[in-house]
Amino acid sequence: MTTFSLTSFNARWGLTTDDEPFDLVQVVGGFDTDLVSLQEVWEPDDGDSGLDAAAGLGYRLVHVPLSPSRVVPRPEITADPHAASGTWGVALLSRLPIRSTRIVDLGRVIERWDVAERYAILAEVAVGDITVTVTALHLSFALPNALAQLRRLGGYLPRHRPSIVAGDCNLWGPLAATALGGHRRAVRGRSWPAARPHSQLDHILVSSAVRVLDAAVLPPAGSDHRPVQARLQVG
Repeated sequence: MTTFSLTSFNARWGLTTDDEPFDLVQVVGGFDTDLVSLQEVWEPDDGDSGLDAAAGLGYRLVHVPLSPSRVVPRPEITADPHAASGTWGVALLSRLPIRSTRIVDLGRVIERWDVAERYAILAEVAVGDITVTVTALHLSFALPNALAQLRRLGGYLPRHRPSIVAGDCNLWGPLAATALGGHRRAVRGRSWPAARPHSQLDHILVSSAVRVLDAAVLPPAGSDHRPVQARLQVG
């Protein structure tokens, strides 16, 4: 039996709800988990997002932009690259060996509702001598898109190997698990908005080959979402 840990966190551009920066590297270091799925990661055109520094904590970094973005006068994504000053995306950090990665396009049923591309990072991660497929994603805020994206993702996941999907699904837990199929919720608890959460949008979904040893919604860490974390076991 092999245990490992994973945290998922929507970082909101590395900004608080008052649009003040917080130390994302310190936050990631505080998680101290083997894997971290990050959403709404800000990568400025003229500077460092802090992701490289987070990788310096002993993680391998996989990062994919989803949309042109800006933070002035307020953080937002845009369809106009000329109006952007950076990118907004998702990232996976792993202290475990990554055997392979691929980026898959989850598509958008209704594009006018969502200007962001919705790519997912699929990593084949070595947990001891067992390969686990770990997916980091951020689904659309448009319900028809999010449901279709999870269904499409299901076609990329292995049926006979441990699988984990972690990220901001913009869906309540039962709906997310049903749309994906073959996975259950590792964490149950309210994660959004961080100050007074009333909904769980942030999920760690695991296949039947993954045991959940313990899991929790963590205290606020800077953004408008609370992190979710689980200790898992395979083998």
